[in-house]
Amino acid sequence: MRHLHAGQPLVTDEELDALIGEDEAVDTNTDVWFKYRNLFLLVAVISQAVKLLFFSHLTVGNFELGALDPQAFERYLVFRAGFIVAISAFYLFSYLKNWYFEKVSLLYVGIAITALVMDYFNAYVYLSESPAQWMTGLIALRFMAVFCLLMNAWNAQRAPAMPRSLWS
Repeated sequence: MRHLHAGQPLVTDEELDALIGEDEAVDTNTDVWFKYRNLFLLVAVISQAVKLLFFSHLTVGNFELGALDPQAFERYLVFRAGFIVAISAFYLFSYLKNWYFEKVSLLYVGIAITALVMDYFNAYVYLSESPAQWMTGLIALRFMAVFCLLMNAWNAQRAPAMPRSLWS
């Protein structure tokens, strides 16, 4: 530990230059769209989870299940909602604590694309011939969410500086 004297500055010129230069580099290198993509993703996750957890019986009405059991399909939708909430909480934890965020965000893109393909084969193939417009909008919302996740993974090194909040 350094002993302080009356005429000695607290920070040397080199330390001050390093501190100032580091702050400027972070500010100019930060992706300013990160918080907007995160807010969009938060809204998308909340809307999907609420729709699947609390209104899954209405969602089942948009599908022509044929011989499939509607109760089993509704349980599948509730399972998907639980999966969405769990994996989103993991992504959010990784972002807020900067816990391997570059790797987790890339993994999450892979999970989101895989889930979209799985839902095509497990759910979207049973859509009625004329699904409600809001159902088509929700599928478009998922494509936009995958795009936002891809952009977050691509720019993970340019995420806002620590300490992060949900709105930074």
